[in-house]
Amino acid sequence: MELPPVQVNAVKAIQQDVPIFEEFVAQVYGESDVDIRSRVDGWVTSLNFREGTFVKKGTLLYTIDDIQYQTSVDREKSQVASAQTELVRAQNELSRVRPLAEMNALSKQDLDNAVASYEAAASRVRAAEASLANSKIELGYTRVYAPFDGIIGISNFRVGDYVTRMGTTSVLATISSVGAVRVRFQISEKEYLRLSRLTKEEIEQTRKNVHLVLADGTEYEGVGEINLADREIDPKTGTLTVEARFPNPTGVLRPGLFVKARILVTTIPNAVLVPQRAVIQQQHLSQVFTINASGGIQAVPVTTGPKSGDGWVINSGVKAGDLVAILGTASLTPDTKITVNEQAWPEKAPAK
Repeated sequence: MELPPVQVNAVKAIQQDVPIFEEFVAQVYGESDVDIRSRVDGWVTSLNFREGTFVKKGTLLYTIDDIQYQTSVDREKSQVASAQTELVRAQNELSRVRPLAEMNALSKQDLDNAVASYEAAASRVRAAEASLANSKIELGYTRVYAPFDGIIGISNFRVGDYVTRMGTTSVLATISSVGAVRVRFQISEKEYLRLSRLTKEEIEQTRKNVHLVLADGTEYEGVGEINLADREIDPKTGTLTVEARFPNPTGVLRPGLFVKARILVTTIPNAVLVPQRAVIQQQHLSQVFTINASGGIQAVPVTTGPKSGDGWVINSGVKAGDLVAILGTASLTPDTKITVNEQAWPEKAPAK
């Protein structure tokens, strides 16, 4: 009894320019990540923001008990007033002594003493005013404001906690500017050397074509640009830290997020592509099954190149337009009768 023909799905090998990307584990940082620190010692009296939200530059974030600092300002004001009173007295004395000394009614020594008293009083005024200005500055530090627009994190202190201006206990919270973000990743010495041998045009193309793959496997819609590389290869890890800048208009990229950075390293012109599922690998041999003109099937050894999306670059063995079988788990021989079900491929453009 003759067996019915086996239905075989097949697609045509295509030819097109194929961009080749490399992926690196990366982490997102804010364009600016700034620790908000206390510059005075005291008790936190209020939190004026909602943690994890966007705050505008100049927004009041914290207030710290200001009684001792207000008292210091009042004390320094009195010192300034006292010094100014003494300055007026010294100035009046100098105004009295100077004309008498010019008429020789008083000695030059008397004039010198009056001048010295006036200059000393003026110096005390300047010192008192400087102390007052410093006290006012410290009083101002009891109000902590956002230094720029950004997302503020969880507060390290609550109302009633005591903060100091020294050490790690001075960090009240961290604020990050995320209108754009920095993405850092490490490349190996070999990757660095290979990239350094690219032409100037290829390097520029690589620098401006950085893509991100998010944790759920989707590709971030924005395209980044490499803006710096570290000055040295880390001798402990043998890697070079590279940083790229990405626009972040929707705020989906948050500091600390782990992603994959995909860098365009080269483009293969007029590459022949077949689906990855059409390539069968056995030890060191790769082959595909093609459909010949008479409708038969035959195994063809191929030399494979890099993968791109769900396709595989074929360096030799298959040419554009050849009909390639998608066998799956089917086991066929050249004598097996088949019917070909030609399918469209690719269903979508190769991944960038």
